[in-house]
Amino acid sequence: MDALDNVIFATLHSNIQPPAGVPITGDYINIAGVLGGVAPFNAANPLNNLATNFQFPVADKELYASLNEYEVIQTAIQRHWYDVNGTGIGIAAQGYQYHWPGGALVSDFVLAPPYHLIYSYLLENTRILQIFERLIDKYMRDEEMGINVQPLVVQWLNNSENLFFDDHSHGRHNVRSVVRPVFDATRRNAYQRLFGIDLAFGDINSVSGGSYNYPKAKSSNQQFIPLFEKYLSEVWQGYTNSRNTSGANTTDTNHLVEIAQQIRELLEARRGGNRRQGLAQNIYSSRNLSREEYSSAVMLTWFTFIITANTNVVNFLNCQSSTIGERLMKIGERVGIPAHSKCQSIFDMAASASNILTRLEMERANALFENSGWMQGMLSSLNPLVLPAIWAPSQQSDYMNDFLIVINNWEKATGHRIKNPETNIRTSVSFAQPQRTNGSLVAASLS
Repeated sequence: MDALDNVIFATLHSNIQPPAGVPITGDYINIAGVLGGVAPFNAANPLNNLATNFQFPVADKELYASLNEYEVIQTAIQRHWYDVNGTGIGIAAQGYQYHWPGGALVSDFVLAPPYHLIYSYLLENTRILQIFERLIDKYMRDEEMGINVQPLVVQWLNNSENLFFDDHSHGRHNVRSVVRPVFDATRRNAYQRLFGIDLAFGDINSVSGGSYNYPKAKSSNQQFIPLFEKYLSEVWQGYTNSRNTSGANTTDTNHLVEIAQQIRELLEARRGGNRRQGLAQNIYSSRNLSREEYSSAVMLTWFTFIITANTNVVNFLNCQSSTIGERLMKIGERVGIPAHSKCQSIFDMAASASNILTRLEMERANALFENSGWMQGMLSSLNPLVLPAIWAPSQQSDYMNDFLIVINNWEKATGHRIKNPETNIRTSVSFAQPQRTNGSLVAASLS
């Protein structure tokens, strides 16, 4: 389940008790009846991919995101924050689990939160937030986007503004204040600290490149990108070696374990501890960058889901397409902000990159990537010569697929050669800025 799925679940099912002992409740009465009498929308038959990927249908998510009281959603975001963290007292500091009525586990926050800042960083490089900020601005200030639209579209735009662009909104998804007044700058600072990298573009008015001024931390993980790319390259070599039918297998799984440990230690250094939540002194909310990570994940998921299909919003804008990347590029053209030319690859790998880094950071809790035997099994898990006659997904094959998705799309989006043994490892992710040609916008391309 993604962040919005979990927020919907928290609206209708969560029975959490915050540390003060006062339940968090929504202001919306009889929400199930208002949404059609089924709570949650499709609880009896949730969409389920091999029992590992429960989610609400996009149409139901759009219906929820268009409630005419945005405070309900805001409260649910706060409630979900408590569910991820648990009560914060003793062993109960572990996060909770979400179960459908009847017992099916859909989300588990016991060992670690399900969100990682790499997800937000990658998606933000598509310029999705700037594109929708400009869309909301144009709709609210003028009639260029059209008028007399469907109520769901109007309310979604209103909710988007109130939840994510209102300086007076509250809750753990809001990290703006008189101290940190600009959310864009706060996110960029978090990306710089954890990954040692900036976004590929300047401010919202930047079309031909330019920089963005924000407070940069003195301590940042400048080594992350070359180390992560080295890790991806070594995984690729191990994967290809596992499929060789002849010749020596030069895979060094112990080296893979060493790199995984180095990446984990880099990330832990910035967070002030590992992501495991099992001890009261190590709950997620007390770690550096946790609020920035959570708020960014909710925000990026909110704006991404609306273009995962030809939703009411997409249809209103007349930006229908068969892919999420093309939809964003069409919306960008309408509002005058070009999306990244490789945005489809970025969308394709964001969730998988998040899965990998979340796993890397929780290795102290249950080592997989730091277990050479387990890694050897992962590298060969997709080899048809060693699989059983009837292929069945496993944890190892799931992670191997995640690695392949990231490797293939990282190469497309950055131009860095991960698969070549002589990999062109660089110290930063390099994206060319969008240009103007004869006064017309040209989408950003790779350097």
